[in-house]
Amino acid sequence: MPKNKGYTLIPKPVPSRQRTSFYKQIIADFISSAEKSVVVDGTDRKAVTLVQGLRKVLEAEGNEGVRVVQRGAETFLVRD
Repeated sequence: MPKNKGYTLIPKPVPSRQRTSFYKQIIADFISSAEKSVVVDGTDRKAVTLVQGLRKVLEAEGNEGVRVVQRGAETFLVRD
């Protein structure tokens, strides 16, 4: 009788990485709005995660004139 090792190895290929356009959509919606500054609210992300994601998109997309500001638990998008 073989001894149970407590785990099982199952052959399965690694799925390709799926990047989300969640942060890109937030930036695009802000840019298309006429607002000078907005609070990004209603996401399920922690404030730090939200700020990092938005800053990464701004850096990658080269959106000059838009910046991310965090004040307490609130995350703002601001036009320069």
